[in-house]
Amino acid sequence: AQQVPDVEFVICGTGADAESLQSQASGITNIYWLTPQPSERFNDLLNCADMHLLPQRAGAADLVMPSKLTGMMASGRPVVACANAGTQIADVVQGRGKVVDAGDAQAFAKAITWLVDHPEDRKDLGRAARTYAVTHLSREAILHQFECDLREVSGRVASTELPPESNRLSEVEAVG
Repeated sequence: AQQVPDVEFVICGTGADAESLQSQASGITNIYWLTPQPSERFNDLLNCADMHLLPQRAGAADLVMPSKLTGMMASGRPVVACANAGTQIADVVQGRGKVVDAGDAQAFAKAITWLVDHPEDRKDLGRAARTYAVTHLSREAILHQFECDLREVSGRVASTELPPESNRLSEVEAVG
């Protein structure tokens, strides 16, 4: 945070490491800490960012796709994610943000700085993230894919296209 003084970091949450992180960041003036926000303010919170950060420990990205990634991408902002190549997170974020190896703090900082220094690329990646969220992560897209999978398993033919009204996603629509 101190290496990019023109950037403000907003960290929202009270996870298991919150106290430790706040202690480690003591004295850094461009970090702002928020408690979890009510659901009616979730879109505003996500939309205030120029980019979203998804730091993860090595091995964590292999376990589960974080639900917060859907909202991050739906906001139309790029994501900087810590995830090893070949994981679902890396595959989803690639081309819609920056992916760095899990646990590589220097690469994480470098990716953030690159996005700060390249505002047009940042906007392009954000648009790509939004498009992906609408087409693949919306409730309608997931249910349609589920239906196609059920039809395939049952031997019935399924349409591969979403109905036209399904190609929309509200400001941020969580699916899980």
